[in-house]
Amino acid sequence: MKVFPLAAMMMFLLIGFSACTNSSSDDNQPDTPSTTLTTTGQWRVSYYFDKDKDETSDFNGYTFSFLDNGVLEASRNGSTTAGTWKVISDDGHQKLVIVIGSAKPLIDLSDDWIIIERSDSRIKLRDDNDEHLEELHFSAI
Repeated sequence: MKVFPLAAMMMFLLIGFSACTNSSSDDNQPDTPSTTLTTTGQWRVSYYFDKDKDETSDFNGYTFSFLDNGVLEASRNGSTTAGTWKVISDDGHQKLVIVIGSAKPLIDLSDDWIIIERSDSRIKLRDDNDEHLEELHFSAI
């Protein structure tokens, strides 16, 4: 019978493929929030520029909390929307990855932002797409 050689070949291929790994220089990057980004306390959007206009006023009344467990909370008028945040290294840049909301204006913040400046009182970010000018600043409250 030819079943045994076919089964043996299938087993060999299965073992061979399972031993392969996909390695990348990004594999060593943490998937949890980095302590290098000061995020204690509450924050507000102090500047948001998208393409060709200032849209900062879209975020009036929102406060943001970057929690240690990678949760980002946006609160306004007693309502809170939860999302996530983390710091990664990509293409030689430190980036703040934000995922929050499913509607405007919060969904506009969902992106992988290049960190331009960070301090106890300010976080300045910009989009990595040079053809789409977008900048976001958070200020501590």
